[in-house]
Amino acid sequence: MFLRSTLRKTTRIALVVGTILSLINQLGVILDGRANYATWIRVGANYLVPFCVSSTGFLTATKRSDP
Repeated sequence: MFLRSTLRKTTRIALVVGTILSLINQLGVILDGRANYATWIRVGANYLVPFCVSSTGFLTATKRSDP
């Protein structure tokens, strides 16, 4: 999961998806100046969730069967 090649792929996915989710869900609050601590936690989660999902998917796809 923490190999450079894996991190490069999963981080890119998290950045793209997290940015899109943040724009959809939090942009209005941020632009209105009403962003608080909880807003920034949500923005962080918008990046963390896709990172975890893509990392899990990558690990599952590349997992080798034990003999």
